[in-house]
Amino acid sequence: MSIEQIFAKERDRYVQFLVETRSKIAGEFSKTVGELLISINNEAIPYPYRYLRIDVMSSLHDGTPKPYEVKIDLDPTFEAKGFNFGQFIVEIYPFTWNSVQILVNQPIENTRQLEGWITRWLDVEDKNPANSLGTSQAVHSFTPVGHHGEWWYLTGDFGSAPADALVEFVELMAGQGMTRIVIKSGEENA
Repeated sequence: MSIEQIFAKERDRYVQFLVETRSKIAGEFSKTVGELLISINNEAIPYPYRYLRIDVMSSLHDGTPKPYEVKIDLDPTFEAKGFNFGQFIVEIYPFTWNSVQILVNQPIENTRQLEGWITRWLDVEDKNPANSLGTSQAVHSFTPVGHHGEWWYLTGDFGSAPADALVEFVELMAGQGMTRIVIKSGEENA
């Protein structure tokens, strides 16, 4: 299986679950929207990391807003795989499209380029047209870059963004000189 096929399989598995979950909630609460973009009102969180898309948001029968986070379990049949692209290596361990942790073996020097990529895929201006499933084709959130030992990392919820978004991210990191890129679950217990 190619790297693109692995990403597409995980993306499709999650998006189908997201759409099914949104439909179930909408069946119970008529005022329901999917992938609502919000900004956390906290200047201590830098742009674009303060933006996120809530998987599903409903208005309960009494008018109280209720956000839902749609999480899917790891695919028990997922097998780790490595890819050697000559200039860099990509290792892929079990992950879900809604919790992708990307680790790189060098500091991310061009944070402006990274944040531009995040901003574009978050679709903060809501320019992406919804697809046939009614999804936004956007990522839902990213954490700021962290550092532990010899690794730099960030975690993203790729939401309903196409598989090409993660391919682009890998290319972005390789373009910044990373020689080892690891993709794994961002969940603590995975």
